[in-house]
Amino acid sequence: MLKMFSNTQPLITEFAHGSRLYLNRKIKLLFLFCFLMPSIVFSFEFPPERSESDADNEIGWLVAPLPIVVEGIGSGVPIAASISNVYKNTDLLMAKTFFDGDFEISLFSISKFPLIKEKLLFSLGITDFFMPFRSYDRGIDSGKEDYYQTLEKYNSNFITFQSQYFKQRLEFLFRYSAGGTKVEKIFDVDGNDFSNIQSPERSWIDYEFGTQLDFTDNHLDPGEGLRIGLMHTNSNYEQNQLSDYAVNDVNITAYVPFFETHTLLFNAFQSRSNITTNGLVDESSLRAKYSLSCELEQQTDACNTAETRRINYWLKRNQSSKATALGGLNRMRAYSQGRFYAANSSNYVLEYRLNFSEKRTPMNWIFLGGLRTVLQTSFFYETGSVSDDVSGLHETMKSSVGVGFRAIISGLIYRFDLAKGEDGIAPTLFINYPLSIGSLGN
Repeated sequence: MLKMFSNTQPLITEFAHGSRLYLNRKIKLLFLFCFLMPSIVFSFEFPPERSESDADNEIGWLVAPLPIVVEGIGSGVPIAASISNVYKNTDLLMAKTFFDGDFEISLFSISKFPLIKEKLLFSLGITDFFMPFRSYDRGIDSGKEDYYQTLEKYNSNFITFQSQYFKQRLEFLFRYSAGGTKVEKIFDVDGNDFSNIQSPERSWIDYEFGTQLDFTDNHLDPGEGLRIGLMHTNSNYEQNQLSDYAVNDVNITAYVPFFETHTLLFNAFQSRSNITTNGLVDESSLRAKYSLSCELEQQTDACNTAETRRINYWLKRNQSSKATALGGLNRMRAYSQGRFYAANSSNYVLEYRLNFSEKRTPMNWIFLGGLRTVLQTSFFYETGSVSDDVSGLHETMKSSVGVGFRAIISGLIYRFDLAKGEDGIAPTLFINYPLSIGSLGN
């Protein structure tokens, strides 16, 4: 483990001093407000006394359709079912497409099954998708229409071992995942599709190692304290033409109590990546492997544009790797999933949470059930950036502002966010906590 995290030391050092060197005025003010005012941050006992709720162990469930509509490609309506605390704190998640549609989804996962007296937890997941994935141009300056989409047969499996100590204040995680995909078609932004694809198949193996220090008052819904997480990921492709790379993430969240029940949250996230094994970095060689055979297509010009966008995506990824992307459920919620990416990324969040109710309210609806313990509204501001050159990471920042509605039901967090950014307004609906690293902090 010591060797594994040796590469993260420069990242932590840079993170600690980055505000002085790179951060713009807004980020400096956030750091000053949340970290350099001891009268605010340390006005409570640190670390705070740990609290737990027996309601987090109550069984809960959700059954709902998850319609997927992608303009110009198609639609599908899988049915999802989530059951929390079926055995102690073990959760089940299932999704399946039962109706005819353009997309198919099959998913099953079991999470946090106790192997050794709840000190060693086991998780398992199996996915099988036939659906589209969107790939944007690299960098913070890419436009919202600078992308191509792939329709893929995608499958992935993972196993996770997670160990917790000292009332979940110290956690360790190891995850192994393997998967493969076959591209059936590629679509451009106008909905034109191309199927004469070279190298349509791709496979990979990922290894993830993580640890988290949790000095908060509650593991599921913190109201005060500090949380620090590290995650190291090795991505290994089984094709010689693609580069393998490693990613190191640092995630720090501070919770400051306001009034009796409200909370001010500040989150800082940094991600760095580096190439471990080089793939093809010559454009001509990569084009021979990843062309779309546009001479066989009727819309030759549109095909050439999509082909160039695809070649550039993999060429720059082979040259510079890819850190954790911004956009989607976890960070920069006003933008599409994976919207901004490069070799380095950073993200900062300021969020104010208003707790309206902490009453124990039983829910026994047909599609949703359990014991609700928290009802909350939040207002958040996010800013982030990506760059292949770490020295220019904070020169251009994108922002996201919005409001969220949050409920905790039998140990699961249900949240609906509505965020606005340069690309417009984006709603997101998801389960569990948005500011965690991997499975840590969920």
